[in-house]
Amino acid sequence: MSYDFVRSAKAGRFWLAALLAALLMSLPARAHAAPKQGDGLQTDSLSMLLVNRDYTAHRTTSLKDAVNLSGIVGLHYYFIDRVRIGMGLQYTERLWPNPPPGSSRWQRFAFMPQIGWSFYDPFYTALLLSYAPRTQGRAEPDLAIIGALGAAFPVTKRMKLSLAVEVPYAFLYHRTLGLVGLTGVSFRL
Repeated sequence: MSYDFVRSAKAGRFWLAALLAALLMSLPARAHAAPKQGDGLQTDSLSMLLVNRDYTAHRTTSLKDAVNLSGIVGLHYYFIDRVRIGMGLQYTERLWPNPPPGSSRWQRFAFMPQIGWSFYDPFYTALLLSYAPRTQGRAEPDLAIIGALGAAFPVTKRMKLSLAVEVPYAFLYHRTLGLVGLTGVSFRL
């Protein structure tokens, strides 16, 4: 490994991510068993679209073009061991830059029914359908299918910290494919 690589910002981000992953893996798992049929879950998440390819407009955008922060609140029910159904509500606000004329900072509101599977602790996957009556800061409806892969690390007996990536494919307003970073907490009910 060269000295230039070690000093680079890329190496710094790598080591920070490795340290965070090691810390999260070392959190106590004793209080958490695999989710069982009948368990409930309440989730609170923050997410950000990292990169997006718009196949209708033939352009790609990333965080250097716009920063939108989404908050998602959800309730879930394990109808069989390790498999849950749920509903999330998403609210997205434009942080930077100011939205174009004719649209507001309130970029998106969506209903997100989903099915999730805790396949191997701490990892889970989920398939979501997103119906957004508001997109692009206007009353413009959109539909999307979203695949998610994440990990939920125990913090307390009933609370977990989640990190995930999502890949949304939207197809009603414009055909887009994106990559979303997500973090949040979940509370076993």
